[in-house]
Amino acid sequence: MDYLDILEQYRNIKEVSELSKEVRELREYYNSQQFDKMQQHINKLMNKYLLDTIEWNIVNRDMPITYQQSYINAECFLRAEGSKILLNNGIDALEKYSNQNSVM
Repeated sequence: MDYLDILEQYRNIKEVSELSKEVRELREYYNSQQFDKMQQHINKLMNKYLLDTIEWNIVNRDMPITYQQSYINAECFLRAEGSKILLNNGIDALEKYSNQNSVM
């Protein structure tokens, strides 16, 4: 299951709704090979989540070089942000993800 599917279940939470939109926009730019727009979107996200971006870059020291690496890095960052937002709202996304996978 894609983490975006889990986020969509909680789109009534404003932060989750905004994050879901950002993930979809990132994916659209990457899939349509609009790499300049994708990078602009990533830069916008870095400014929006400034402190979290700084923490992310301290932990993840290997900076992306290619567009694909930038995309993957941004996806991983947004997945972590989504988990954080859900946890801050009392939702254990990892438990929900595990439960859905065990049903299949």
